[in-house]
Amino acid sequence: MSRAVVIGGGIAGLSAATVLSRHFERVLLVDKDGQDVQHARRGVPQVDHVHVLLRRGWMALGELFPGIDDDLTRAGAAWLDWGPGCYWVGRFGAFPRPPSEITSRSCSRGLLEKTVRARVASNPRIELVERFEAGTFRWDSSRRRILAVKAGDGRELEASLFVDASGRNGPFRSQAVLEKVDARASYSTCVVRVPHAERLPFRQIYVQVCPPRFLRGGGLVPIENGLFLALLVGSGNELPPGDREGFLDYARSLRDPALAQVLPDAEFLGPIHCFRRMAGTRVLSSSLQADNLVMLGDALCAFNPVYGQGMTVGMLSALELGRQLARDGRTSQKAFNELVEGPWLSAASEDLRVPGCSLENVSATRRLAMSLSSLLVDRVTLRATYDPDAHQRMMRVLHMVDPPTALVPLALPLVG
Repeated sequence: MSRAVVIGGGIAGLSAATVLSRHFERVLLVDKDGQDVQHARRGVPQVDHVHVLLRRGWMALGELFPGIDDDLTRAGAAWLDWGPGCYWVGRFGAFPRPPSEITSRSCSRGLLEKTVRARVASNPRIELVERFEAGTFRWDSSRRRILAVKAGDGRELEASLFVDASGRNGPFRSQAVLEKVDARASYSTCVVRVPHAERLPFRQIYVQVCPPRFLRGGGLVPIENGLFLALLVGSGNELPPGDREGFLDYARSLRDPALAQVLPDAEFLGPIHCFRRMAGTRVLSSSLQADNLVMLGDALCAFNPVYGQGMTVGMLSALELGRQLARDGRTSQKAFNELVEGPWLSAASEDLRVPGCSLENVSATRRLAMSLSSLLVDRVTLRATYDPDAHQRMMRVLHMVDPPTALVPLALPLVG
């Protein structure tokens, strides 16, 4: 039976379905929400917040959906320049802003999903199954292969391959052992119009949370049609407010005034959306193991969203799925686990700095690796704060263009 089922209609699921359509005659894309819904999606509770595609994610998007850059341009998406156009205040001060090859598009999560969905909907091999709440699997007699996924209303979908891209709140995560790093991250976000935005010396602002001393951060990111998303971040006990005056006061409390200087003149469009307590979690092991089941996206590893890794990792996982099928027609969960290892260590190491950060199922060896990673990052960040070349090399790693090992030379003492 040349049929595959993808559970989850978010970015990871849409990407996986597109890849599978190149290898299967029919792909069923299961979505517990309706695909016409852009907001209040139960599977994407943080949909109204900032979603950034890292440079490698932007490249992956083009591989998955050739020509989609033109679609987003026509829809009004912004061009994001992570060099001169980005004012970023890191742990040791503002980074230099030299010309950079690190660029990507920027838009709201709603517009990105709408554009990707339009591509998926036009694919004749993909069939959308809406409002299907996957709950259990039907197995063969050996309990090594899955025959069908079952919904609570009795519907069943049979296939020869199943992909779980159901997200951090997916139905099968309850049967997994999760490694959890909880820095108690919280967010408040609002769409704003900035008068005379073309006069700003930069298009993007990011004042980074730097624990243990600075647990407040914020930023400004361009989205479609000349609008911006204003974002406040809090870790530990800091909770960004949901009212305009509180939002402005919080921005004024940040360790750099750049955001506070822009916001008073901005027009706040619509409500301020608050999202509280987003922990990072990664699947260590699961009782659901089958020869024809793979787990990817947030279902496998759900990052603290402030690091902007989730969508990029989901798309890279979809491309890895395609490579596996093209090679020998078989899939390996191990490869997806290895793919998330670097980004997860990077995010978890930063979260571990927050006072009171809680850990679950984190081994002593893993915690040591996180601490060593933090030391490495500090050395690299300090150098990148005054060395434009080091900054660009660091940005290539942060945007997943280069592997984390590329940071090691930057952490070595300067000679000469």
